[in-house]
Amino acid sequence: MGLAWLQQAYKNGDIDAAYETATIFEHGKYDVNVDIYIAARWFLGAAKLGHVESMAEYAMCLELGCGVDQCDTQALDWYTKAANKGHVTANFSVGEMFESARGGVPQSDTEAVLWYYKAAMLGDEDSKLALQRLNDIARIVVPGWAAALNVQSAGNAQ
Repeated sequence: MGLAWLQQAYKNGDIDAAYETATIFEHGKYDVNVDIYIAARWFLGAAKLGHVESMAEYAMCLELGCGVDQCDTQALDWYTKAANKGHVTANFSVGEMFESARGGVPQSDTEAVLWYYKAAMLGDEDSKLALQRLNDIARIVVPGWAAALNVQSAGNAQ
């Protein structure tokens, strides 16, 4: 796909084209130089129009300070938007923010468990591990979580 074609498609309303343009600049595909600043702008453009993967990618840019100023508060906002639209990794990332008190939220293992559980139900293995690590809280907040996910919780042989 030509970069000019993708950019024209975006101008004609194709938000997937904006995401594809961002990934070209992010990874330096098709002999295009890597430029995380341009990639971040394209992820933001697509995210503002509702492209879920772009929301999560832009959140990661904000969290890590790749191509934009680092900002956990804005990262949490974009992760939450993506998570509420079913993005698996974004659910995990919101859980991490609550667990580590980042993004302007108070530390809350309870909230972290709820977000990890959502991600785990969508198949995220890291979230299953986080729930196992936080089992003392998870078994209270989400009774039966281990059985629902078919995993062994700490202290519970299945």
